[in-house]
Amino acid sequence: MSLAKVPKALLNLQKTSVLVADADNMGQNIIVQILIGFGARNIVRCDELEEVKRQLGVANFELVIIDPSSFGPEGYDVISWMRRSLGPPNRHAPVLVATGHTAQNRIGQLRDVGANFIVSKPMSPAILLDRILWMSREKRPYIETDNYVGPDRRWHDATLPDGVPGRRQKDREAAARIAAGGAMSQADIDLVMNAAQTTVAI
Repeated sequence: MSLAKVPKALLNLQKTSVLVADADNMGQNIIVQILIGFGARNIVRCDELEEVKRQLGVANFELVIIDPSSFGPEGYDVISWMRRSLGPPNRHAPVLVATGHTAQNRIGQLRDVGANFIVSKPMSPAILLDRILWMSREKRPYIETDNYVGPDRRWHDATLPDGVPGRRQKDREAAARIAAGGAMSQADIDLVMNAAQTTVAI
């Protein structure tokens, strides 16, 4: 069973604090409307980098959705700043990058500054739901080294969302097991939903 096929009514983000950072008002509005459809009520919108940093410094967020390309070159630095300069919990908050600029070098850069996941614009509500659910159940450890701060960049045996190719053979094998019938059980889905109702975390 694809996570994207889980009815959106089962996902309730009412208690989840979300920061949506996008300098493009139309793109920002689309993401906010999708989140509202999933029950989100505590949404902070930012269209300037300084306001993004200010909000991250004064309020706690369980989820950050950002389009760094909309802010220009400096937009890519805000995730690294968040991972290195802030204290918990925002230092460890999951970061979902939603952007139309998905060149391979940009994806590598976003991965290296500590983004949890990257999705391409335009996106459907089902895709955004799928990625939020996936981030709520993935359990990659948080890594802090001299050169990198963020979620472990190795996927291990974690199953990737539908339509996302793995970088290693184990990723493809895990995806193949799911495709062959090893889908999430209802108990697994219920566990994810219960977690999503209170927080979105890794």
